[in-house]
Amino acid sequence: MKIIHTSDIHLDSPLTTRLPGTQVRERRRELLSGFGRLVKEARTLGAEAIIIAGDLFDGERVSKRALDTTLDIIEYARDITFLYLQGNHDGNALALSGRAMPDNIRTFGDEWTYHRIGGVTFAGRNSITQNMFNELSLPHSTKNIVILHGELRDRCSAPESIGIKDAADRGIDYLALGHYHSYSSEAIDGRGTAVYCGTPEGRGFDEAGDKGYVVISADETVVTHSFKSFAGRKLHIAQLPLDGITKASDIMTQAAVTLKGIPSCDIVRLELVGRYSQNLWKDTDSLLREYQNKFYYFEIKDSSRIAINPEDYKHDMSLKGEFIRTVSADDSLDEETKERIIACGINALMGEDLFDN
Repeated sequence: MKIIHTSDIHLDSPLTTRLPGTQVRERRRELLSGFGRLVKEARTLGAEAIIIAGDLFDGERVSKRALDTTLDIIEYARDITFLYLQGNHDGNALALSGRAMPDNIRTFGDEWTYHRIGGVTFAGRNSITQNMFNELSLPHSTKNIVILHGELRDRCSAPESIGIKDAADRGIDYLALGHYHSYSSEAIDGRGTAVYCGTPEGRGFDEAGDKGYVVISADETVVTHSFKSFAGRKLHIAQLPLDGITKASDIMTQAAVTLKGIPSCDIVRLELVGRYSQNLWKDTDSLLREYQNKFYYFEIKDSSRIAINPEDYKHDMSLKGEFIRTVSADDSLDEETKERIIACGINALMGEDLFDN
């Protein structure tokens, strides 16, 4: 049997990137159509079930369009059983909709709820409690998949901590988890594996990198899984170190190297890092003009810090030297604030904007 494991789709999300309004609306449509594309892939793979391990929606209040489209997609895929667990975001979104649920949806209660499809038993619960695994009763005659939404820790505790040590030796072959937005897997015991499938599509720069879903294969002897990339648009944080760079033109050259190979349809943040020479002109405006139309969305974040050694200006009688000495001697300021003030002052002396970001 083939089973798809997905979670944290967050349909109808307001999104967390700083996209223009037209692109926000477009991305929300893309996330919704992406759910349909995922179900289509599941049918192509011959999947008999799709696990949604929480947070199908971004909140309990869902637009009629998003709700109806989602339920229509599920209802149309009659050959697939959808095992839907509530997450910490979507809560009772489906129940509050007032719409009759498709016949191919199976849900879970606050206590252990069991569903069987072929030779696989699925168990899940919406609530996390300290001793919940003591109440779990899985058959010996099937392969067993447990579905939960929360944070994997050593021991269980309410409301979201799932104890991997508590799950050991309970007859679990695969623990399908939701809550974290990146793929990871960890052995429970000699038999089972706990897996976060991650989100199928990143929404903000805190969800950069490869996103997708997990394909589970279960037969009479073994349960295996593999991660499958899926995202229509990936989010990238590309770091450009300024250490040793002395000319603005070199920043432009290095940016071309750093961004090479990123598809134009993706969402990109170029982050300037490292310590830069006080004489370096960081022409971020030119960088932005060069790349803002080469990707779906492009932004620059300046996390770099000026390389200043106050001792080098101990006897410097210039205005710059006096300024650096004065700021460095101010005990009311922390080191980060001192560096920022010094960078601001040097920018002003060079005729640049006071801050680059």
